[in-house]
Amino acid sequence: MEKFKKLIDISIKLSSETNVENLIDLIIKNSIEFLDCERSTIFLIDEENQQLFSFSGIGINRKEIRFPITKGVAGRVAITGEILIIDDPYNHPLFNKEFDQLTGFRTRNILTVPLKNVEGKVTGVFQVLNKKDNIFTDEDIELSLAFASISAVALENARLIEEEKHQYELLQQAYKELQQAQETLVKQEKFATIGQFASGISHEIKNQLVVLMAVDFIRKLYPDNKKIIQYTEYIIEARNRIISLLDEIRDFSKNKEYEKAPADLIPLLDKTVKLCRFDNDLKKMTLNFDTPQFEKAYSLINQDKIQQVLINLIRNAAHASEPKSTI
Repeated sequence: MEKFKKLIDISIKLSSETNVENLIDLIIKNSIEFLDCERSTIFLIDEENQQLFSFSGIGINRKEIRFPITKGVAGRVAITGEILIIDDPYNHPLFNKEFDQLTGFRTRNILTVPLKNVEGKVTGVFQVLNKKDNIFTDEDIELSLAFASISAVALENARLIEEEKHQYELLQQAYKELQQAQETLVKQEKFATIGQFASGISHEIKNQLVVLMAVDFIRKLYPDNKKIIQYTEYIIEARNRIISLLDEIRDFSKNKEYEKAPADLIPLLDKTVKLCRFDNDLKKMTLNFDTPQFEKAYSLINQDKIQQVLINLIRNAAHASEPKSTI
């Protein structure tokens, strides 16, 4: 009755552990105490590779041990499903002395029973070594079979839970990849729509900007008039900026990187400030640009993009300032 109560307690403990490796540790620890032996091992069947495998050590020192399913005492039980008691292992043809020789452990007797799932299929082997009161008895066989039964069910449940977790993770990953692919497809469709729209509007606006080329004719009529030359230069600069913005929209639709080139920031700043002085929103402001002491300030930039950023900064400063302020 005491053994039966212990078996129930062990069953509850095993059923609460869902990690296979931790569960094996728990089975081994409880089986040694329950069956009053020195060592125990769980061997699981790898059907795909036709191998038996078990674990030795704990935590980071854990090592997986594998061997053919046809080898040794455990292999025999895994294939036939029989129960084996070996009282003189060193004279038994199935016993492998190498493990004892490597570890220094001396195997006196072995009890090996199959692990079977609820359908009666052999899924592994449960093996205990060295009964402390000398030999394994028929009672030990019955207790081992009962222990192996609850262990097999717990292992099957843990493996199913781990498989479900793995499948769920794969499903999550697949959903994430599908979502990313969908977002990419939508983005590409939006880019294509923007590209078509940008190409159409760019063509129309460029046609309208052709009239601004008349400023070249005006410049030629008044080559000595500095103000006309200056103002027409600003007009041409504004035209070029509009064309650049249209090209930028078209390049954005193609997900194209901005082109960069070395440029001197000082003349770019000076030109931008002068251009802003013609902005109606900035006419009430005083725009000053203090030329730095150093002659040049080169940087790798996209000039059109940086100029637009500077214009936006000046406009934002103006909107945040009182009228007639100096920027």
